[in-house]
Formats: sequence, structure tokens, C-alpha cells
Amino acid sequence: MESARYKLEVLEPTNLQKGKFRPSFVLLDGYLDLFDTIEALINVCILATQGDPYSPPHVKQPGEDIRKTLELVTQLLPFEEGEFLDEVNQLLKKES
Repeated sequence: MESARYKLEVLEPTNLQKGKFRPSFVLLDGYLDLFDTIEALINVCILATQGDPYSPPHVKQPGEDIRKTLELVTQLLPFEEGEFLDEVNQLLKKES
């Protein structure tokens, strides 16, 4: 059982919520890279909904795949940082 611990590397526990995990392979260079990734995921969903008649045989539920992708995108959005930037913006406006 001890050797199995070292083979399970894709998910790691998150300290944000008990019993939740996050992918260990998602590494970003910063906020711009995060925004580029979010934009790419959204663009893929837009393309997927445009009714291309070709669907690879391994894609069993394209609608479900699109939903899961969009859920991931919403989790990637840095809302807390956005709130912080709004506060900084207000402080900068008061100083000028």
C-alpha cells in the first residue's frame, strides 16, 4: 500500500476545502497565463457548440464534456484577486 501512495500523483489535497483535491499538474506562469488558459477553454467550448457534424467515437457525451469544461473555467477565475484589485483601484483614486 505504501508504494501506491507514490503512484497517485495527479491529484493533491487542497488546503482550501477539506476532502477536496486539485490537479498537481496545473502549473501557471502567472495571471496572464491563467487568463490565456481560461480564454482557450472558453474558445474550445464555443467551437464545440457550433454544430460540427464530426464527433470522434471516444467522445460519448459532448454536452457533458462542455459543461465540465465550463465548470473548470469558472473555478479558475480569480474572483478574490479581482476584489483585491477593485480595493486597490479605489485606494489609488482616493490618493489622486
